[in-house]
Amino acid sequence: MQVDEQADKQAEKLAEIANISEDTQKTSPRSYQTSNMKNALESKKSNKFLIPAISLALITLGVSVWFVISRFMSSPSPQSSTSTANSASGKEQTKAISALGRLEPQGEVIKVASPSALGTSRIVKLMVKEGDMVKQGQVIAILDSYDRSVASLLQAQSQAQESERNLAKVRAGAKSGDIIAQEGNVMSAASNIKSVEANTARIRAELEIAGRDYNRFLQVYKEGAISQTVLDIYRLKVETLQGQLIQSQQQVQQAQFQLRQSQGLLSSVREVRPTDVQFAEAQLQTAIVNVKKAEVDLDLAQVRAPIDGQVIKVNTKTGEFVSQTNGVVDLGNTSQMYVVAEIYETDIGKIKVGQTATIQSEAFEGEITGKVDRIGLRIAKNDVLGTDPAAKTDVRIIEVKIKLDDSKKVSGLTNLQVRVKVEV
Repeated sequence: MQVDEQADKQAEKLAEIANISEDTQKTSPRSYQTSNMKNALESKKSNKFLIPAISLALITLGVSVWFVISRFMSSPSPQSSTSTANSASGKEQTKAISALGRLEPQGEVIKVASPSALGTSRIVKLMVKEGDMVKQGQVIAILDSYDRSVASLLQAQSQAQESERNLAKVRAGAKSGDIIAQEGNVMSAASNIKSVEANTARIRAELEIAGRDYNRFLQVYKEGAISQTVLDIYRLKVETLQGQLIQSQQQVQQAQFQLRQSQGLLSSVREVRPTDVQFAEAQLQTAIVNVKKAEVDLDLAQVRAPIDGQVIKVNTKTGEFVSQTNGVVDLGNTSQMYVVAEIYETDIGKIKVGQTATIQSEAFEGEITGKVDRIGLRIAKNDVLGTDPAAKTDVRIIEVKIKLDDSKKVSGLTNLQVRVKVEV
């Protein structure tokens, strides 16, 4: 209080001096022209003392002002002390670690690509659009090899059906009609043998008679009772019958061979050989493998969703070749969103699984709560950069994943930059 009174007195003195100076400056020049020499000399003498007095007053005023300002700055106001105390008490009550982060779906964003076995493929039909919800295994796109794969599958299925019918035929054996026909062939061969054998016996009997006749006429010829011509007739008859006997015997052998062949065929028709069954089964298995291969090729001609989720972005349109880098679509499970918070390595020791976190951004109203679900195992460079030009842009961080309690508000904001506060 004494300092304030001194300052007030100094200010009053300064004001008086300033008034005196102002009155002096307001004095009309005409009065100096009309005054006499004596007044001019007195005025000069008074001005000689006025200038030092004004200087002294200004110096005194400056010192007083500096003293008052220093005293004001050194003694804080009750309001600021209260706010500081409140702030300190608030920090003692709730401590939080702040960081920047980004939104991503559960399991991150998946780039769904075409099968690599087909090489470069072209999309002939796109089955989804951005924002569509898809189920695991649902067809997303059809590739240009689809029609060819369908034709190959139909051909393989037809061959498999034919092999299956052939196996059933082999297992069932020959038809009853075929068996009866073959039995008739055996009977015919047996009958033919009997006929040929009878003819052979007849020729043999005739040959015996002709032989006896030739021998008798040969004796008569030796006695000179008959001529050589008559003897030659009987000799020729014997030779002819001998040739016929040989031919008939050959016919008997051929008929016996035919009988044995017919009997073998009859046994083959009646019998179902294991070898034939195994061969037919092998053909069927080969056909089934071809069907499965054709089914795989047909599946490769379609791009299917690997998970349940939402189509976030379409990277390849109908008629375009699928890029092996970007794939067909970006797919994510947006029904459950996560925040990937970049926590400084110096603060990571305070982060624990299950801690509560709040998320804020200008892109949505209010704040969203969540819990720390997983703490990363690798230290890396920060990827999320703020708008503050003075902020550090090359710091070492650990990614901490926070599972949101309510994802509906941000399900369509993948990769959004957010502010995160984790209560520790």
